[in-house]
Amino acid sequence: MSVPEQHVQTVVAACRERLGDPAGWVSPDEYRRSLALCIIESVQAAGTRLADAGTVVDRYRAYRRSREPGPLTDGARALLRTFEAVGSADQWAGKIGNYKRRYSESAAPLRARAIQRTAERLHALAIDSVRDLVDATNDRSSRDDVRSAWDESCGAGDDTTWQHLLLLAGAPGAEQSTAAADTFVRSALDDDPATDDSAPEILAAAAARLGVAPAALEYAVRRWNCTREDHFVPVA
Repeated sequence: MSVPEQHVQTVVAACRERLGDPAGWVSPDEYRRSLALCIIESVQAAGTRLADAGTVVDRYRAYRRSREPGPLTDGARALLRTFEAVGSADQWAGKIGNYKRRYSESAAPLRARAIQRTAERLHALAIDSVRDLVDATNDRSSRDDVRSAWDESCGAGDDTTWQHLLLLAGAPGAEQSTAAADTFVRSALDDDPATDDSAPEILAAAAARLGVAPAALEYAVRRWNCTREDHFVPVA
């Protein structure tokens, strides 16, 4: 199907505005190697923009790699050790969550205490890795326990952060990509009814213009879909 050039250009502009520079996107594989990254982004993203959550993930990655070069495979326990190393959640926010960052009054507040609580609760349920999380969510009984612990610790009472966690980890139950792509394209094009059946083609064309694989753009769009404004929930 041929799609209008103007539609592609508009969606490309929306990608850059909403998803940030593609050069800075974290790959799905990095999240699926590190439960720590999944926790940090999905908890931080509750009530804030995806860009803010992604920035905290980037700073955590930079901090850890300055100490342990190579692929980041931190689980819940390794994440908790970073809190222990600095002494408190408030100090974690300053030293790790804001690693090498200049002070800015306009910056979104870090949800360091909620990140710490969440890692503690998951670790107490013997969930330390992404594999542990996937296994637990495959079993109905343990899935309910994990979901209850998640809701209590991260402070969001709806499905948004839970869906974000499942998406990042590649766990069963995450929302399908088709709905996210349709929502992204429709909103970028002001709900033009002519695009109802062409969202996948438009997004694929946008990926080519951005110089990224269609799967990478789809994943970035699914992350955005978990944190768009009408999903935001007031959290402590």
